Amino acid sequence: MPGSLYIHIPFCVKRCIYCDFVSGVYDPAKADACIKALRKELAGIPDGTALSTLYIGGGTPTVLPARLLAELLGHIFSRFRFTEDYEATVEANPGTLDTEKAVLLRSSGINRISIGVQSFNRAELEFLGRIHSPGEAEQAVRIARDAGFDNTGMDLIYGIPGQDMDGWKKTLRKAVSLMPEHISAYELSVEKGTVLYEQLNAGAPRAENGFRLPEEATVVEMYEYTIDYLKSEGFVHYEISNFAVPGCLCRHNLNYWDRGEYYGAGPGAHSFLNGKRYCNTPVLDEYIRAVAEEGRPACNAEDVSGDRALSEAVFLGLRKTEGLCLESFAKLYGQNILSRYSKEISTLEAAGLVETVSAACSYETSLRLTRKGLLLSNEVFEKFI
Repeated sequence: MPGSLYIHIPFCVKRCIYCDFVSGVYDPAKADACIKALRKELAGIPDGTALSTLYIGGGTPTVLPARLLAELLGHIFSRFRFTEDYEATVEANPGTLDTEKAVLLRSSGINRISIGVQSFNRAELEFLGRIHSPGEAEQAVRIARDAGFDNTGMDLIYGIPGQDMDGWKKTLRKAVSLMPEHISAYELSVEKGTVLYEQLNAGAPRAENGFRLPEEATVVEMYEYTIDYLKSEGFVHYEISNFAVPGCLCRHNLNYWDRGEYYGAGPGAHSFLNGKRYCNTPVLDEYIRAVAEEGRPACNAEDVSGDRALSEAVFLGLRKTEGLCLESFAKLYGQNILSRYSKEISTLEAAGLVETVSAACSYETSLRLTRKGLLLSNEVFEKFI
């Protein structure tokens, strides 16, 4: 039985220009209806299910008023059992996190908070459409600390139009000075359907308006500096974009990369159960209606078995910097990776993108991305799809 649960809250104060997640502007009436539907959907998970990880994301969960947060958290922690060393995360954004909500989250059982800082540069925040200032981002971290959170993470973005190396270094150094336990550093992704995509593809005016991404060489330099700087500050680089102080790796996300099973609830949420992946409808009104009328959300089911399961396990596992422990993988999937993908791996090794090494955690051999492979990870993953 899965020991992880993801809950999606599809509301924000406003939609950022780069966002392609399932989210919309907060509406009090729809938020009430959504939480009611969530409670009903969660009833489909067996009573007393033991959870080792919980992750409440969005959207912006902390855009909900304290009343609704309390209702949702009270329901979760009364309905499910939690293991002694459980990890329960809530995403929060500066500008929506105040002392009342932070104390509520911590006292309700949430023991990890992930704050969407993105940048400590005012111009970059304004460009991205964030609602907070650098000072409010710093204040959000302090509010979390004062509320009792000793496992605090930050999300940061590099490769923002107008950003240079000096600006990125300042953001990283400011983040580290606040002593978070976890930092996620993501390259800005330009997805179709977003405002950012439209701006970057609007033609000649984009340069004059500042809508030009940094040069590729600069983005590479930003990523490599991030790795070296955070390592020098005591962080473990454990996944392509994720860094943590020892003992504070995000266990919920590790379960994804290890291809573990999990429940998902809320609009657009995914579940992975018994070799099948389920996806809830991302349309909020349809989600609310389906749960009310049918007791569960309208969703699509996809069988992920055989060769698909194997390839998925490989490219998900390679996201971790420790890579895949070959002997353990063979026992779990009945396949020797080096034999099954001999041609692909030989090509990648020749290109300097993967390597086999002694696994840090055991006496096994591990297949992992090289430093170059981290930069070109999508090219590596394509070989296994």
